[in-house]
Amino acid sequence: MKYIIYILLSFNLTTFIISAEETRQVDKHEHGVGELNIAVEGSTIEFEFMIPGADIVGFEYVAKSDDDIAKINQALKTFDDYTNIFTLPSNSLCELDSQKVALKEEDEHDDHDEHEDHDEHDDQDEHAEENHNEFYAKYSFECGNINAIKEVNFPYFATFTNSGELEVQFISNMGSTSFEVEGDEPSINTDGKI
Repeated sequence: MKYIIYILLSFNLTTFIISAEETRQVDKHEHGVGELNIAVEGSTIEFEFMIPGADIVGFEYVAKSDDDIAKINQALKTFDDYTNIFTLPSNSLCELDSQKVALKEEDEHDDHDEHEDHDEHDDQDEHAEENHNEFYAKYSFECGNINAIKEVNFPYFATFTNSGELEVQFISNMGSTSFEVEGDEPSINTDGKI
């Protein structure tokens, strides 16, 4: 599996370098657009999601109020049951082997040396706008009949209605491909790709 992940990371880097010249500069992520990496090796299939907080709970700032903390906790609980996010054909006989669900908080102001004099700021809330919360979820399955996975469905869009699109990178021993999945067509066709 490490070989497949290495290839996937190399593919993502190459794709990023190529597309960087073709697209305008944007933030690290785009609201309404999540990322999904799917890797298949042998009888193992892994799903790795990285989704902006705004798509899941409607905000990206660090949750401080009881209401915001409750929204984060509920979202993490929703991710704990992968069938809220995606489904696999039952005849693939896939059993969840491991999973990790987390909220990652990125602070673009990690280098506070340049801001030694915080008295210059009338309102520290402007720093909150520079925080980007991202939901991360990784699921690994062992499948008794992995070739039966001809399609992956995504109830994700009905579960999290702020979400608009998933950009999917798919890699297996058959090669790699990419998909864009949206709420009006919430599935990908993997027939012949595993």
